[in-house]
Amino acid sequence: MPSTFLGINIGASGLAASQLGQDVTGNNISNANTPGYSVESANFQANGPLSAPDSIAGSLPNGQIGTGVSVNSITRAQDQYLSNQLRAGNGTLGLQTAQSDALQQIENAYGEPSDNGLNAALTSFFQGFNNVANNPEDLGVRSTAIQNGVTLTNAFQSIGAQLDGVGAQLSQKAASDVQTINSYGTQIAALNATIRASNVAGQQPNDLLDQRDQLLDKLSSLANINVLNNSDGTVNVSIATTDLVVGVDANAVTVAGLQARGDLQSGDLAGVAQAQTSLQNNRTALNNLAAAVAAQVNSVHSAGAGLDGSTGLNFFSVTSGNEAATISVNPALLSDPSKLAAAQAPATPGAAPAPGDAAVATQLANLQNLSLTSGPLAGKTLIGYYQETVTDAGAQAATAQTAQSSAQASVTQLSNQRDSITGVSTDTELTNMMRYQRAYQASARFVQTQDDMLNTLITGLFSS
Repeated sequence: MPSTFLGINIGASGLAASQLGQDVTGNNISNANTPGYSVESANFQANGPLSAPDSIAGSLPNGQIGTGVSVNSITRAQDQYLSNQLRAGNGTLGLQTAQSDALQQIENAYGEPSDNGLNAALTSFFQGFNNVANNPEDLGVRSTAIQNGVTLTNAFQSIGAQLDGVGAQLSQKAASDVQTINSYGTQIAALNATIRASNVAGQQPNDLLDQRDQLLDKLSSLANINVLNNSDGTVNVSIATTDLVVGVDANAVTVAGLQARGDLQSGDLAGVAQAQTSLQNNRTALNNLAAAVAAQVNSVHSAGAGLDGSTGLNFFSVTSGNEAATISVNPALLSDPSKLAAAQAPATPGAAPAPGDAAVATQLANLQNLSLTSGPLAGKTLIGYYQETVTDAGAQAATAQTAQSSAQASVTQLSNQRDSITGVSTDTELTNMMRYQRAYQASARFVQTQDDMLNTLITGLFSS
């Protein structure tokens, strides 16, 4: 026969279970606005029943009688598929954002269209030679043409300096990303150890799992990660073929190592790497243009003669491989405008050119419309090549911005979908709160009823 106090115990289990359910609900409501918090649920389970004794020798009919309820676990809501999709989306968004930001800065470095940009400086530079061709003996016109050259070199140097600034920022960002990735790896490994210990102790470490998932989400925006769940509750994390976390151990990664293996496919770090390639292409294009301007102008200018009969002077000087940053006007021309070569070199070395001779100045002015026949600018004019470079930079920036917007929309949608499953619904929690409250009240009433019954029994025994 069941214990006289079985009813009390059943009621007490209902009280305890309802109280725990209420506590879980309160915790959910308290964390409704906590980033990364996954809503928890108290899972109720009927306690093991009392088996009926032999129907002949015992006093119970065939069957079993329940012994109440208990909360066998508190679990958090999760959707692994959506989490994986969201992390992949984070990687794409990180890639596109890094590229969009960098390409926008590259486009801004050119500052086109502008009255003070390189395009205007090139046009004014060649127009200056056209003015010299019309007034070859006028030192003021010659001085203006030379100063136009200074303006042109300043424009080259300014763009080159801004591109170098973008490069420095990208390098710093890559270093910061790697440092953050390694820090996240260390934190995930530490959480793995604690989670494993909790699992061994038979506990459900929901808060620790939320913390680890938050780190994985953040990590996924920096690099393309693969996450493998282990049977002991730990996770392994890799960036393509490079292991970042293996169980409770973390490995430090480097940009060089990841790039050498071709492991950077998405995430902010991959976007930075790709932006650095785009930056180098723009640096190369600018250097190619500066080198071509210097080569074409020097070739014509050095073959001509100044008013004083001087020949063989280059208009520009440059350093090979870094032309945009080093291009400058020959100091001899700056100090003496008469040395500007506008005429053909006389047959007699050192002799003054024929009065009004502006053949070389005309050739220099015509370089603006000359299509080059060799080198990186083959088939293009100097200004045409620059305009093509600027147009490409703008198109790449616009494409990256569109891709970033698309990636952001996808991440927002996936995040909302996951939040609808893992996030806290205050309406649902308020409903649960009332449900647990009513269950607690009913259990309390049941315990009170059982107490009254026992009191009647005991009182009746003592009074008889």
